[in-house]
Amino acid sequence: MQSFLDSLLKYDIPGKRSVSLRKGMLLDDVFSSQKMIVIIAQGVLEVFSMHGALISKLSQGQAYGISNLFCDNGLRSRMKAQSDVSLVLLPKEAVRKLLDSHIELYHAYCRILNEKLDFLLSRVNLLSVKSNRKRLAAYLLQSDGVNISSRQELADYLALGKSALFRELGWLRDAGAIRWEGACIEVNDKEKLLEVLNA
Repeated sequence: MQSFLDSLLKYDIPGKRSVSLRKGMLLDDVFSSQKMIVIIAQGVLEVFSMHGALISKLSQGQAYGISNLFCDNGLRSRMKAQSDVSLVLLPKEAVRKLLDSHIELYHAYCRILNEKLDFLLSRVNLLSVKSNRKRLAAYLLQSDGVNISSRQELADYLALGKSALFRELGWLRDAGAIRWEGACIEVNDKEKLLEVLNA
């Protein structure tokens, strides 16, 4: 996504603006009835569902509102600055017009959508695993592309309670499949993880 956003920011897009938010401030992706893509230039922006559940955290080089660029419906979520943030806002209509006239940019956008779809399909596949142990084993076998910074974040990602996650991590460690010290989890034995997954 980063190369697409870098390319996008090189163009003079009508309505482009920069915004800074203090920690704790809320942001909406609609300004003066214009729907916007929000690019994080600095800091961390939290995305919440309308019911208040944390959906994701976006940091420098990431964007909100890019996957529904061609949809009329807005995303049903709210954004809050986790830290002081600097943002670049791009009107979606202006970005659509830019894509229409630059085929290489359009292809880069299609690649982003393909990557997002691939991620969502792998996530659905992971969450469809009923057993907590098997779900954790499946995650550890495919975790190269996922950036989890804490065990609480890992528990949330896997839709597990923290105590269930600790129990399963302990079992996998005792079985010799992983090494687990502090925040660091390392796979010792992929074959053992495959055995757990296929049991």
